[in-house]
Amino acid sequence: MRRCHQLLRLRNHIALIFGLFISASSIAQSIDTNFQSNAISKEVESFLRSQTNQLPADTEITVKPIDARLKLQNCEELKAFLPSGTKAWGKITVGVRCASPKSWTVYVAAQVRVFGDYYVTKNPVSAGQKINEQDIITMRGEVSSLAPGTALTIDKVIGKTMQSAYPAGTSFRNDMFKSIPVIQQGQSIKIISEGPGFRVSNDAVAINNANEGQVTRAKTASGVIVSGVARAGGFIEIQ
Repeated sequence: MRRCHQLLRLRNHIALIFGLFISASSIAQSIDTNFQSNAISKEVESFLRSQTNQLPADTEITVKPIDARLKLQNCEELKAFLPSGTKAWGKITVGVRCASPKSWTVYVAAQVRVFGDYYVTKNPVSAGQKINEQDIITMRGEVSSLAPGTALTIDKVIGKTMQSAYPAGTSFRNDMFKSIPVIQQGQSIKIISEGPGFRVSNDAVAINNANEGQVTRAKTASGVIVSGVARAGGFIEIQ
């Protein structure tokens, strides 16, 4: 009987030790998972701040925690990235990649709210009207919630010509204005070729009209057809 009691106490003691070991392992795993989650969130926030620090506005960044059930091996170096075609604006998904010691990639939900000035029509405007300061009201708010292409700097509005009529209170967008070509077909232009340590200029004739930043073509005096980016001032840029 005494031996049975001793065996029972020993069994209970072993069970207690085993339970404490399992509990300690669970706590350690939880701490490790939380640490990894925090590291990922910090990497995403730091990356988004670097992507938005040149914006002419204030930003508010929110990173959603990763799913606690997701088990990821510890990473020596995390690298955040934006999927192709995505910009740091509004509700987005940010990728975080680990290369060592084991490769894995996780995607994190985030939101970048951008606050700044934008411009609306003070009075109704008509098609063909050239916009001046008297036609504009400056507003401030969350510009990341506005329509794509909303004008965020005053130089994108002043002096522009309206394509259509709009009522008062309409936010100015870049596609509301007439595009004025910076290069006209048949115009004598300069072709600028640039590279590390050199800059070459040649005379040419524009083959077609082009707006600022558009790819256009021109013919040199020797008859060679070249393509480049149209720039204000009557030249195209080849790099």
